[in-house]
Amino acid sequence: MKSGQKPADAPSPTPTILHGGGQRLPVRWVNRDVPPMTISRYRVGPGEKISMHVHTGKAEYWLVLAGTGTVTVGTEAFDVVEGDIVATEPTVPHALHNTGTTPLLFVNVVQATGGPITTTELAGP
Repeated sequence: MKSGQKPADAPSPTPTILHGGGQRLPVRWVNRDVPPMTISRYRVGPGEKISMHVHTGKAEYWLVLAGTGTVTVGTEAFDVVEGDIVATEPTVPHALHNTGTTPLLFVNVVQATGGPITTTELAGP
């Protein structure tokens, strides 16, 4: 934003709840009318989970900004802390559990991999 300009309409401050407990928080591209890619930010409260789910047509990269948790990707579980990045490939189920006492915050960067993008919720952690 240039000096003296007012910010454009900001996104709604109300988060969207996804995958059983992840709060997708608003983001705003300040110098693009049409976002060139999908980037989201999430908050998961202490003890809360993002349920097991799977995508087609996209990979996701989660950059942990704060908090601690356990991410499950396929059959493997990884403890995560601030600064960690987790890659989730298309057709590989994934989930997250905040195991800490503070909110877990992460940025989700989406990479299209071709074909239709779908999301399916699964039973599991």
